[in-house]
Amino acid sequence: MFKMSPLELDALGEIFNISVGRAAASLSELTREEVSMSVPLVHILSPKKAVELLDPEHKLRITSVSQQFNGSFSGKALLMFPGSSGLEVVRLMLGAEMPLEQLTEMEQDAMSEIGNIILNTCFSTIADMLTESFDCELPMFQISSTQQLLDSDNDHAQVLFVQIQLALEQRNLEGYVAFVMGNASLLNLHNAVTRFLSGASTA
Repeated sequence: MFKMSPLELDALGEIFNISVGRAAASLSELTREEVSMSVPLVHILSPKKAVELLDPEHKLRITSVSQQFNGSFSGKALLMFPGSSGLEVVRLMLGAEMPLEQLTEMEQDAMSEIGNIILNTCFSTIADMLTESFDCELPMFQISSTQQLLDSDNDHAQVLFVQIQLALEQRNLEGYVAFVMGNASLLNLHNAVTRFLSGASTA
């Protein structure tokens, strides 16, 4: 199991803290409501452990937007909302009232746009702060089980798991950002964080 030191995880947490602050400002403009996000909690887990944290009883359906990304570290990025949380975000944007399984194409597009804003803000902040670059594919909307989404049977991947609380209007929603990467990509990310910390200590 690949591990990072507490200092390195704190550095990643600060990068994502800046990311979610920017994303919250963008979402506030989109929803015309005040949107705030909590300080993110960062973990590096196996896919199975990530599933246990997100869905210990293996009962949830997860609304997600995912993007494949390539660069010095590559993998799949996901914005995930357990249960009805994702639908609540769409309802705040569109005023829709219907079951999760009956999301229309317009509502799926709205969810994809939310994912696009949050994930691309994360990528742009990581790129700026770690001096990396990424090519990202178009976002893909999906409703599925946590095991399917996080590829829990893959023993050769790990998950950079970011836990975020979103507050929209008077509602607090739980959201997660995850980056599923192989060990080689995580090692490259670790090296980039090490360089970032070294530059910060000499600044």
